[in-house]
Amino acid sequence: MDRDIFNLNVFTNVASPDPAHCLAQHAVRSFHEVFAAGTTRRIVTRVFIDANPHPQTLEAWKATIRDALPDLPFEFVATNGLIDGFARSLEICEGAYAMQLEHDFVFMKSRITHTLDEMLAWMGAHEVNYLRFNKRTNKPAVYDLALEPRGDADFPVCRVSGRSNNPHIIDMRYYREMVLPHLRRPDGSTCGLEGGMCRIVGGGYIYGSLGLPRTVDHLDGRMLRFKDAIRRNLY
Repeated sequence: MDRDIFNLNVFTNVASPDPAHCLAQHAVRSFHEVFAAGTTRRIVTRVFIDANPHPQTLEAWKATIRDALPDLPFEFVATNGLIDGFARSLEICEGAYAMQLEHDFVFMKSRITHTLDEMLAWMGAHEVNYLRFNKRTNKPAVYDLALEPRGDADFPVCRVSGRSNNPHIIDMRYYREMVLPHLRRPDGSTCGLEGGMCRIVGGGYIYGSLGLPRTVDHLDGRMLRFKDAIRRNLY
């Protein structure tokens, strides 16, 4: 694995017959605008796309993403669902670390005060394999009931007892060794990306101090976000 490369993996599907509902281009753009300037690594971007449930609109969705990102090189990878896409990303990534990003999340630039290289340096120094960006305030809630402040004043984080597929950075070596075999089991079963995975590899870390407001916004596939222009002020 090449430490001079960082992989951005965005996961999407053709969720509607109308390509105007496509969101993946916003996720890609948001990541690059928040993180690209703060890294010496070459960012390799892939969009993992499942044609279902509207395969007849696949090419129109791809064109929508491509047309919105004329300045950013990336490639499409065909998948058969989110778990398959996640597994394929682990198989083909070149870098030592990767961002796993579902298509309907964008980053809150004003609340992310560390560079990507600073984050990766901290993860490497502390042997952390999972660093998530929270869609809610960093406090005990929902699945993050066991949330404890960790890190220090220079790089505050919170330890959590579980893992979510909300935007997160992973250590590729760890995930290939510990997670990939459970996503592609010989009998065809899978551990899943959240609850089942937690039972196998445990918890991880959330970026930021206790009480930090959300660092990502969940567009959640709803056009409301676009009608009131909220997303244009996020990154």
